[in-house]
Amino acid sequence: MIKINNLTKIYHSKDKEVVAFDNINLEIGKGEIFGVIGPSGAGKSTLIRCLNLLEKPTSGEVIVDGQDITKLSTLKLREARKEMGMIFQRFNLLKSRTVADNVAFPLEITGKNKGEISTKVKELLELVGLADKADNYPSQLSGGQQQRVGIARALANDPKVLLCDEATSALDPETTHSILELLEEINEKLGITIVIITHEMEVIKEICTKVAVLDKGKVAEQGDVIDIFTKPQAEVTKRFIQRIINANIPEELLSRVTVANPDKGRLVKVSFIGESAGKPMVSELVHNFAIDANILYGNIDKIQGTPFGTLIIELTCEDSSLIEKGIKYLIEELGVRVEVIEDERSVVSAD
Repeated sequence: MIKINNLTKIYHSKDKEVVAFDNINLEIGKGEIFGVIGPSGAGKSTLIRCLNLLEKPTSGEVIVDGQDITKLSTLKLREARKEMGMIFQRFNLLKSRTVADNVAFPLEITGKNKGEISTKVKELLELVGLADKADNYPSQLSGGQQQRVGIARALANDPKVLLCDEATSALDPETTHSILELLEEINEKLGITIVIITHEMEVIKEICTKVAVLDKGKVAEQGDVIDIFTKPQAEVTKRFIQRIINANIPEELLSRVTVANPDKGRLVKVSFIGESAGKPMVSELVHNFAIDANILYGNIDKIQGTPFGTLIIELTCEDSSLIEKGIKYLIEELGVRVEVIEDERSVVSAD
């Protein structure tokens, strides 16, 4: 649906140039909810504004539904933008117009007649749960309600793509959750492709299917959300994930005798996802290999209904070879990822 090829944006001033982002390559499939996350200054908001050419990139291509919009004339670009609705962080509603009139505004610009506009506005307000607020003004609405008006307005021209620029960052957690639920519902009902710019990993975790992590104007990593959460590679990604999932090994566990003395046993970090989360791995180690398995730390969460988590387990046995067999069994038979903690500085992957 959207292909971004070698996209670069540089701002020039008299004495210096600022690179907002450099050589970005992304592919967003039709009907996906795609997240872009990164710290302040990473280039996220500039990137999303380049997707509909509110900001013109310095170089590169933005191909939407097979059409490179960076090469369009002003008139054709205006038409192409109708296919891309946009939701803003601060709602950007017209304070002097009612809720219904705010939603009607883009339809008026395109020259729809009053009957078409009235029907469409009612339909959209019903969709976003504001049918009873049509005659209210923005000042009479809560922040979440104002954002719902913004969503309805963005959908007025039946776009194929919905761009969300920090659409929930001005909202409290409960309202954020309700807005994300609404966006997910819209994605399912309308099949619309949604691109979400955010600095909140909770947003990515709750709604997105794929994610790209930006850092200092570069794509640090990208992929399926479940893979990024369970096996982050870039340091910036690990920091984001640590804010909501404590996957670090507690310091006090690194002093266990099994870390410094492998003959005494093994301290292992077991990571599991999906079906493997429900398997009785500890009891199987005990029964099949006569290993004593002491759970020292545990963490479990879900991403879009898929469970994933981490256990820190101390494995001890008089026969150390059984421990190695047990670890191999966890990996090959139960399908979990095992890392052996060897000393205070290293965690050796065993998958």
